[in-house]
Amino acid sequence: MRYKNIIYYSILILTTLLMMWLLPVLVSKLTYKPDRYPFVYYSTILNELAVIDYTNKQLPMSDKKGNTYTTSEMDSLLPMLNYRQLMSDGRLPDSIKGQEINARILRAKSFTFRYDPAEIKTPNNGLYILFESMPKRVGLTMPDDVFRMKDKIEFINTESNKVDEAKSQIFQEELSKNGYTFPSSWLIGNPNPRKPYDEGYFSLDNKGQLFHMKMVNGRPYIKNTGIGDKIDIAYFSMLEVPDKRFYGFLFSEQGDIYIIQNEVGNYQTLKLEIPPIDIEADQIIIMGNLFEWTVSITKPEGKQCYGLDNNSLKQLDEHFIQRELGKWDKVSEWVFPVYLTVESKDSNYLTPTFLYTGVYALVLNILLAIIGGICFSNITKRRIFNAIYILITGVAGFLALLILPKFRKN
Repeated sequence: MRYKNIIYYSILILTTLLMMWLLPVLVSKLTYKPDRYPFVYYSTILNELAVIDYTNKQLPMSDKKGNTYTTSEMDSLLPMLNYRQLMSDGRLPDSIKGQEINARILRAKSFTFRYDPAEIKTPNNGLYILFESMPKRVGLTMPDDVFRMKDKIEFINTESNKVDEAKSQIFQEELSKNGYTFPSSWLIGNPNPRKPYDEGYFSLDNKGQLFHMKMVNGRPYIKNTGIGDKIDIAYFSMLEVPDKRFYGFLFSEQGDIYIIQNEVGNYQTLKLEIPPIDIEADQIIIMGNLFEWTVSITKPEGKQCYGLDNNSLKQLDEHFIQRELGKWDKVSEWVFPVYLTVESKDSNYLTPTFLYTGVYALVLNILLAIIGGICFSNITKRRIFNAIYILITGVAGFLALLILPKFRKN
């Protein structure tokens, strides 16, 4: 009898967990729609953030005062974004704010950066490609080796699958000479061979020091940036911008964002004047041009946008768009106070996680607890157990008890 009870409760708990995962999946398939936000971009002409809704064909753009603009007017008010269209129409001005502009200058000063929390939670194979930073011919060429770097650095020939001891030794000695401490915390670069140039990798060593590593004329270039003494570094994202102004974006443990610049051989950081972000939850898009940067941060509660000065990265404007609750949000908070998921939009890992939606579903839990306590058994102790179990587990527990009739009757 004792073993039978153990088997029953084990099956009950497993069935409940399955229902806590399966039911929300099925309901979300019927009700969930991805969040949709209008596009936001800083207007160099209006000196404020403009909101663009491309579904509105007649008046797609509006400003913060509520004024609306046609597509043609939008092109003129957003010349940094729509300069190709203005060139095609013959309407691109020769200068803006006293600065000469043309297609070449605008392309050199424009970039787009995207950050997704999945970057820091996605596993990698631990093998990296190191390009020659000063190639003799135009363009980057894929090397015939890869390297790994954890307790030491090793270069591996991709054809023979053997370690290149000589090259590995040269880089290992250079790392040690510059004070690099193994094991490595992380190593981040951009392995895309179609980029305009290569700046190698930035790596955080075991003592929290940030090092820059690349290969110049076949020789290692290793340098301690010194940034680790000033900032509690969490993550770095490489971005080789066309004008070579900076190396990429640095994230601190506190959520501040910096760019790393090379000032006469010294690595300097310049902070974006925006509030700290949650690097494990917030998605970021940064669009830079000759005059301003537009920073869009998608948070669980909505989309926060900032306009920054290109030179100082000081804040010029801000705008917040509240997230609209969808059908899934409204259904889940009334049906699933807690549910189980194995997937996350912020990670590529499959990790079972319990998510809390709200207290409204307790009303449904109480109603189901009364029904289950009365209908599922004639034994008083079992009725009390069923009611408490359903009150805690909700719809999932109710259905689990419902589909175990033979065990329940016994």
